[in-house]
Parts: sequence; structure tokens; C-alpha cells
Amino acid sequence: MIKKFQDRGQKNKLYASLRCLLTIALLWTSLETSSASETGAPIPPEEFADDYYKVYGTPNLTLSLERSFVYQGETTSLFLTLTNRGRITAFEVNEEPGANRREEILAAQREQELEKQRTIAQDVSVMLVAANESAIDIKRAVAFPGNIREGQTSARLDFPIEVYKNTPPGIYQLYALVNYSYQRDVAVSGDEDHPESPDVFYWYDSLQQTIPFTIKVERKSGAEFEVQKISPSSLQAGSKDNVVKISVKNVGYDAARDLVVRLRPESGLYVSVDESPIPTLAPGNESELYYKLDVSKDAVPGKKYQIKMLFEFSDSRRDDLMDTEYAYIFIEPQSSGDLWPAALLAAAIACGLIVFLKKRSKS
Repeated sequence: MIKKFQDRGQKNKLYASLRCLLTIALLWTSLETSSASETGAPIPPEEFADDYYKVYGTPNLTLSLERSFVYQGETTSLFLTLTNRGRITAFEVNEEPGANRREEILAAQREQELEKQRTIAQDVSVMLVAANESAIDIKRAVAFPGNIREGQTSARLDFPIEVYKNTPPGIYQLYALVNYSYQRDVAVSGDEDHPESPDVFYWYDSLQQTIPFTIKVERKSGAEFEVQKISPSSLQAGSKDNVVKISVKNVGYDAARDLVVRLRPESGLYVSVDESPIPTLAPGNESELYYKLDVSKDAVPGKKYQIKMLFEFSDSRRDDLMDTEYAYIFIEPQSSGDLWPAALLAAAIACGLIVFLKKRSKS
């Protein structure tokens, strides 16, 4: 796409769409390395057929990751920066300006100066894609660092992510899909009447890069908890002061110290005793935790109610650690014995109402 400018006229820039980014992602996800390269060699437009210089080279963006590991269950951000390693690789003279033609000499000088802008990555956009979307959720996937000159590093780009709690520890592949435009060529035509103000023609093209990188998912602690059993496994709606025993096992490789487990049940269940401390829970060991629970009379019979368990503890490496697990308890209907007082009261009210109506009819 070509546009003619006078001296300080604005440049016409090409903006690539996100559809192009997704297409590149599908085509290039198997790449192990990334570098910029020109796609084909289109026939130059008429204005560029006999310009003074031919320049080779493109922008080339590389990626740096501020933090290369995350934790299971963590909501955090990946911070990236892009550095432009592009450079001019060759410079070729197409046509010498006339020795006595001042307008050509000035035009050639201006073209030579403008050709240096070839390595600027313009209107850069970055889309982050996780190869395994079931492991990592990228909350905001696109950033726009703007223009990046040769040798320049972009501002820090913030990509909020969530690592799912059940994501297995290991190495995970991500891709930065980078899209930008660059100045493919520039031609300057001298004006005999106005040598100081030659006509300038810009030719822009777009480039895409897919930059692969990895992050490591780790467990924050070597201690890991698993609910083994809850007893009783069911409670009656409307019941009070139920003693519930929950067995918890440390299935990790490190001991948990000063362990406190608090319950945060679903609405309809209420905890009388909110914590059950354990001095030490070694790897492979189980411990029984005791709580008192009340069940609302409005609790839904036949439903399994969720109990969130909050683990606060220390291990051999860190203090003030937290983890979560879940237990479930079934709600049974109120027993018939619980309904007798209400039934007797209803019967008494009904009898009184009948007597009252009979007396009124006689009078």
C-alpha cells in the first residue's frame, strides 16, 4: 500500500487484525525458535523501481520473562518485555544522484536517512496463548507496547493469569504471538523547483513472529492434604450440636507444622467450633479433626452440601502457608419425631377453631 507525503506528512501504517494472529498461531505452534523474516518479494510499486538505495533487514523481537515459575492455585501475572534485535543487514546503491543536480543530491541524502527506520517495529501487538488452556487461564491475553526501535526494550507487559489448583506440577508451553508493521522501503523524488522539499513515498508491510517460551508450575509447599473420610456422612435438617469427624492425610513429601484447619461450609450449615489445631502432620500420616455443626431447618433434604476446609500451616521451607480442600455432607429430611410438636400444635389450633365456629353458629 503506497501513499505520497510532502516532507512532514504523516505515515500510512498497516494494522494487522487478531484474526491474523490466530492464523499464525495455528500454523506456527510447532516452532521451537522465532525470528522475523520477510514473506516473499513482491514486485516494487512504480515509485520504488528506481529509488536511490536498496536496504535489507527487518525488526526482530525477542522475549524476556520476569518470572519463569508459578504456583498451583495461584492468581498472578506474567510480566514480559520485548527487545528489538533487528538490524540492517545490507545496503545497496540503486542509482547515483546527478553530480550537478542539487535536488537529486538532497533527495538521496534524505532517502538514506529515512532508510534507517526500516528496523523499527511499529504498532506492535502481543497475544499470549497457552498450549494447555485447561492448566492455565490467561485473564487478559493481548497487550500493545507501541513502537520498538532497534536495540530498544518495551515497557513491561502485564498478563494476568490463573493457575488452576489441580494443575499438575511441571513445565508448560506458552506462545507470544507478535504482530507489527515496518517500513519495507522508502523512495524520495527530488523537486527541481523546491529542492529542500522532495516528495517522499513510504511502503509498509507487516510481519508476524511466534515466540515460544515455558513456565514451571510448582507446589507452594511439600505438604499436601487429602480428605479421607467424613463421619457421619449425613445429617438431618434442623439438627443441632452434631459432632462431625473429618480424617485428613498428608499425601505430600514434607511435614506440616502448626496446622490449623478451619471450616467454611455452604449456607445452611453452621460451625460451632471453627478450628482444630494439629502440632505436626508428617508425610503419610492421618489425623482426625472434630467439629460441631448445626443444620438449618431450611436445609434442602437430599442435597450434598460443600464444606470448604482452609489449611493454615508451616513446612520445612516456609511459614504462613495456606491450602484448601473440600468435604461434602448429605442432608436428610427431618425425622418424624421432630415433626410431632408442630403437628400437635396444628391439631390444637384446628380443634379450637372448630369449637369457636360451632359456638358462633348457635348464637
